[in-house]
Amino acid sequence: MGFKGVYKDKSTAIKVSLLFLLVFLSLVLHTSLAVLLISFFADNGMAIIQNQDLTNQTSINYLKLMQLFTGVGIFITPILIYAYLTNFDFKFVSVTRQDAILVCAIMLLITPFIALLVEWNMLLPFPEWLMQFHFNSEPIITAFLNMDTIWDLLYTIFVIAIIPAIGEELFFRGYLQQTIGNWLSNHHKAIVLTGFLFSAIHLDIQAIIPRFLLGVFLGYLYYWGRNLWLPILAHFTNNSLAVIFSFPLFKVENGAYSVFSKTKIDPMLALFSFCSSALLIYILYQNLSIKKD
Repeated sequence: MGFKGVYKDKSTAIKVSLLFLLVFLSLVLHTSLAVLLISFFADNGMAIIQNQDLTNQTSINYLKLMQLFTGVGIFITPILIYAYLTNFDFKFVSVTRQDAILVCAIMLLITPFIALLVEWNMLLPFPEWLMQFHFNSEPIITAFLNMDTIWDLLYTIFVIAIIPAIGEELFFRGYLQQTIGNWLSNHHKAIVLTGFLFSAIHLDIQAIIPRFLLGVFLGYLYYWGRNLWLPILAHFTNNSLAVIFSFPLFKVENGAYSVFSKTKIDPMLALFSFCSSALLIYILYQNLSIKKD
């Protein structure tokens, strides 16, 4: 007897409990595997993980490996097992070339506008109690984006772009947004709520508003297209652009495309970014609406 769909008809409480259990077990398993793997290649593996020496490239590579296993352990393995046990449908269908190009172009064009929002977000006077939840990821991300070879670039794209794009979209759009939408019988509220949770879980208060708006956009991509590949592609493009434009061969100094740049964003560039990406979003929406009918 197979286990496929064995929890399909169970109550919501049982299914949610099952998912939490799977996330916990998966995280423990994947973290343990990462530690064993690092310890196998390095005698002082645990010391490397604990010290987080961001000046040592070997240490950074091991931290990337830990990040990779953690991402898979939290967002990919448990949700796929859950889907198998409950017959959950993420809605994976083929993507047309035109839709794929539009999604990539939108994420490229919208970057200056999002960068300006980040700039404004950082100026907001958040209360002290809220800033206690802020996690300053800048040193780690800066270290991760310090790449010398093409293999560093590919490894970083895999860790920062591919794994988060697949894992976070599986969980937030594929599972959470769909489940909340069914509970509330209102997919628009589900998109907003999921976008907020998506932004909040990153613990980056100084970018919470632009990440929330991106989360809402990813949610509508999923809702309009009924296809999880669309937000995955958008998420991947957004993250990979930051990696590619940090690589020495493609490095740009423009504040809109340079991570943690101190350069101020030109408001006119941000306005063009908003208008052009809004136009492409409308065209994409029209294309996806026609396919629905």
